[in-house]
Amino acid sequence: MLKKITLFMLLSSAFTVHAGLEVMSPQELTNAVGQGGAELSWTLSLNHLYATDMTKNSISILDGNGNPTTVYYSLDPNVCGANKQLCRLAIAPNNHVDALGNKRWLVFKGIQGTLQIDQFSIDAVTVGNSSNAAQTAMQVKFYDNKPLKIRNLGFSTVGVETGTGTGANEGYANTSSYTTYTAKTTQNDGSLTNVETNVPTFDRNAEKGFMGLNMHGNLHMSGNLKIFSYNCTGGVGIRC
Repeated sequence: MLKKITLFMLLSSAFTVHAGLEVMSPQELTNAVGQGGAELSWTLSLNHLYATDMTKNSISILDGNGNPTTVYYSLDPNVCGANKQLCRLAIAPNNHVDALGNKRWLVFKGIQGTLQIDQFSIDAVTVGNSSNAAQTAMQVKFYDNKPLKIRNLGFSTVGVETGTGTGANEGYANTSSYTTYTAKTTQNDGSLTNVETNVPTFDRNAEKGFMGLNMHGNLHMSGNLKIFSYNCTGGVGIRC
């Protein structure tokens, strides 16, 4: 009996909603006007504590003056794996190979970053098209006091790697790092001897490569971005 009552209520609701709809012609749709919009925020976080811990509601904790006391846009120490292979982007341009036929990879290592904008809005405005007629456009509005926050965005290093097979033996999986290097030392008799020396602390245990990038700051934007079709006439059957 309960199932029948529930089914009857659902059907009644459907009929009630359908009864409130009216068919509008293309001209009526063109003449329809309204007001509204949306206030939005946006965050993109990759390999940071904020991205891996869903209990974090903000990228940082601020004091009374707006200064961060605790930040969650630092690299999660567990996300890249023991050999730091899980925070990489590897590209093989044109499937280039070396003289032995092994594929070469351009590998960006230690990728991380957080981007956040606290507020921007989307609404509709009226603009003039190529026929000097009024036309609706979508407007995206940015605010100078709500900058795009760039936090530790970049990669630790980039290197060219070559592998000898597939999977774990491919170049993108290489895990070499800076630990020691061979230095020449002069002996008492004037001869040169190779000596294994520790890499300075700054580079020690870092992944091998030739360039790194890290960006941290605020990008202030103020203005409107209007999106519309300039050549649209708004006629019947024309998609704008």
